[in-house]
Amino acid sequence: MPTYVITEACIGVKDATCVDVCPVACIHTTPEAPMYYIDPEICIACEQCFFVCPVNAIYLDTDLPKNLKPYLEVNAEFFREHRAGAGSISEEQASSIVQAIRAFAATSGLALAITVVEASGEPIATARTDGANSEAAERALNKAYTSALLQVATHQLARGAERPSVMIPEDFEESRMLAEGGGYPIFDGNDVVGAIGVASSGSPQLDLQCCQAGLAAAHR
Repeated sequence: MPTYVITEACIGVKDATCVDVCPVACIHTTPEAPMYYIDPEICIACEQCFFVCPVNAIYLDTDLPKNLKPYLEVNAEFFREHRAGAGSISEEQASSIVQAIRAFAATSGLALAITVVEASGEPIATARTDGANSEAAERALNKAYTSALLQVATHQLARGAERPSVMIPEDFEESRMLAEGGGYPIFDGNDVVGAIGVASSGSPQLDLQCCQAGLAAAHR
């Protein structure tokens, strides 16, 4: 299956634009790493990262110049090293995510509810901006719950979307499932360690954009 690959032009730059647009959250880094990396096992070759990269560091694997071919292994090796031993999202990370989304909402004039949950779906941080009600808070929590337990962004579950294959855990509460934009998983390597839920921005697409603003903060 084709995959995109991040190459040497990203080294030292670590611009998070590609993270913001990735629909399957396959682009990650660590504070110590010199660049971002694409997980070849998750990438769906959607082209979004390729089009927005400000330094032209991203190539489809079949289009890699000969001198950059080693970066296919560099990207894959990063995820082999970080798959095992995934931790959990910290309260500090959750707070940073909420703050980033609140800042995005303020610049866009949005009233919304925000929730960050652990991988189990239990909330770590919640917030409501002016104008968001308790119903929005419940929807944000359920979007985050759905995303964390199904390990997929909730807009991919919406009717008409190209739905990914998902494993539904035995303890999943189907009454809480929300199949619309606004829920996004948070990865540590290849493991889901939590999720973001946003509701009541005005549309599921705007909710999704708010999640992506928070996701970018999570990986900086």
